[in-house]
Amino acid sequence: MRGIFLFLAMVSTVVGQNVASRPFRLDELRTPPGFEVSVYARVSGSPRLMTIGPNGVLYVASRGNSIVAIPEAGRVVTVRGGLSGPHSVTFRGNDLYVGVNDGVVRFSNAVTEDLVIRNAPERVVTFTVPPGTPNQHSTRTAYFGPDGKLYLTAGSTCNFCVEQDPRRAAMTRYEADGSGETLFARGLRNTVGFAFHPVTGEIWGVDNGGDGLGDDDPPEEINIIRENQDHGWPDCRGNRRGVNWGLQARPGRCGETEPPEFEIPAHSAPLAISFYSGDMLPASWRNDALVGLHGSWNRSGPSGFKVVRVRAADGRATASQDLLWGFFDSSTRTRSGRPVHPISGSDGAVYVSDDATGNIYRIAYTGPRINPGGIVRVAPRIYELYGSRLVNDPAEFAVYANGVQVELLYAGAGQANFVLPENLAGDVTIAVKNEKAVDEILIRVE
Repeated sequence: MRGIFLFLAMVSTVVGQNVASRPFRLDELRTPPGFEVSVYARVSGSPRLMTIGPNGVLYVASRGNSIVAIPEAGRVVTVRGGLSGPHSVTFRGNDLYVGVNDGVVRFSNAVTEDLVIRNAPERVVTFTVPPGTPNQHSTRTAYFGPDGKLYLTAGSTCNFCVEQDPRRAAMTRYEADGSGETLFARGLRNTVGFAFHPVTGEIWGVDNGGDGLGDDDPPEEINIIRENQDHGWPDCRGNRRGVNWGLQARPGRCGETEPPEFEIPAHSAPLAISFYSGDMLPASWRNDALVGLHGSWNRSGPSGFKVVRVRAADGRATASQDLLWGFFDSSTRTRSGRPVHPISGSDGAVYVSDDATGNIYRIAYTGPRINPGGIVRVAPRIYELYGSRLVNDPAEFAVYANGVQVELLYAGAGQANFVLPENLAGDVTIAVKNEKAVDEILIRVE
């Protein structure tokens, strides 16, 4: 019993560390150079996960009880109300699937001229919780994979325990009509959000670790989720490290479990992940992961409260950088918002939901952009570079090769011609820089 009492004592040391809210101010938010953020719309009822419909419109699940559509800045249309805790939205053709507290429902032919759905929902997956059962995590996230099957996650009922329902702390897979239920992967304490990598097709999920182990443990995780894998919860955290959480703990099995692909500071609460697929941001961002960190509620030094980019275009996570921050003020220990889901819009901008303010943010890029494959050799050592927004002020524009400024022959808004030094060969990083930002691309010089 000593392990259980010790665990409860650790829990008591972090409760009461809540971060208070403060009024939202757009001018407090920050982005990297070349990016700009605005409030695109405001949604009532706690907006969570989003998707782009087949009509190019942004759809949002609002935890109050509704699905809304935002066809343009400032215009919010209630698509459907009367739902039980809608959390995720996804389309299969013109059919809309919604993850709700008790499973998944489908609206057939959901794309209408006025965006309103009038037909009744069809039950696809039922996930009822027996009376008296703990229900710490009530959200259900459902998305279709490249294989046309429906994938569903449901979080645990606890911080550390043995679940009675195998669908808890797990991912299940179904046919589009809800038949053929299969346990796909387990040991995922609370994978609130997941997405399919656009190159590899693999499932990347963000997992929230248990509380009570201190400020810096366990780390939050990005996992690559494959069929029949065990990701370790409740007995393992981080890179196969054991948790002696109680009499039923089995930390000795951690060597056989799947370690995370990438670790995020503990208690940051990653709620959603997507992969950038637009043409507005620098080409180097394409297929990288965007992750919304909702922010900690029980950490002495709060973490999260921001959106980050995780470099993952080649199918492996290598590093992260902040994309949107400024919600948390360390001097007052207050927060002005809690970002949830960043996704690529049909216009190439990034849209982010915030369930504390109801805001939907739009992050646009106004800096220079090199087109994919946009550098062409036209003569020995002479190259043409094609892109957009390259030159505004000619005095502030330059091209670099492996960090060294090169000779320019011509520079305009959409094209720049330059000369490479004779000693450069192999993989060379070409960067363009103007007064707003820098974009870069790797080329092969023979």
